[in-house]
Amino acid sequence: MVKVEKTDVVVVTYNRLSLLKECLESLLSQGDNIGNIFVIDNNSSDGTSNYLNDLKNEKIKSETLTTNIGGAAGFEYGINKATVEGKGQYIWIMDDDTIPQKNALSNLIKSAHELDNKFGFIGSNVRWIDGTPINVATPTNDWPERTDLNLIKVKTATFVSILVKKDTVKLLGLPLGEMQIWGDDTEYTSRLSHNNPCYLSLNSQVIHKTSKSVTSEDLKNTDPDRLWRYKCSFRNGIYTNRKYNSKKKTLKNAIINVTKGFKAIKAKNKKMTRLGIALEGTLEGFFFNPKIKFPKDKY
Repeated sequence: MVKVEKTDVVVVTYNRLSLLKECLESLLSQGDNIGNIFVIDNNSSDGTSNYLNDLKNEKIKSETLTTNIGGAAGFEYGINKATVEGKGQYIWIMDDDTIPQKNALSNLIKSAHELDNKFGFIGSNVRWIDGTPINVATPTNDWPERTDLNLIKVKTATFVSILVKKDTVKLLGLPLGEMQIWGDDTEYTSRLSHNNPCYLSLNSQVIHKTSKSVTSEDLKNTDPDRLWRYKCSFRNGIYTNRKYNSKKKTLKNAIINVTKGFKAIKAKNKKMTRLGIALEGTLEGFFFNPKIKFPKDKY
């Protein structure tokens, strides 16, 4: 039996009320290990704020922001709150469309104890609604090192579901809010794995109820109003490779970005805009130097 270990949760949400309800219901069913659940509402317009205000559960600490500050800044803000105001030793980070399955948290905590708390992050085994793997973490070359504990050693993961220690957040800082969206979780998990071994728990399972169409989207076929996200993605990827990987890998990343831009010229609309997004985002990545912030009372 896993020792009761209060864990605070951070959920960032935006206009996905039905999924948020399911996420919170699943979190509250995780048992006594759940401490406070910090929900950061990025100024949703679908009734999320009213729903959160009407909740009577004392574990749920919600805040609706006056503007949409972006997913990355939402996690930066929420993890700061959990670190400063939370009561537990751990923080469980997830998107609003993450649905933890039975014992997802207790299995993460069990793995943390088995590792003597010597880890940067422990991610969950993420599945889509049909059971197929999604948001697959990047394994290390020595990935089988702790398979005796049903753990796979990894380098990066997503914010769909990862467990971190508050002491680690205090030491290595918060996610980079300046990244806006796409790639902030890759940078943060790279930062954590650069300093400590990190793992994927095969026993902690969550369902990621993302749209399958999103996983097949690319610069060439995305809607014009989503193009700005790709500029962030290209910029953030170059920055992360610069920071944690080799010059060769950074150059390869740049070539891939530019290639995607030229392929996007075959799009049905905004052909040159799409190419420009790839070129500008990639170039910006070589000069992008956001400052890491650390937890503090007033943020």
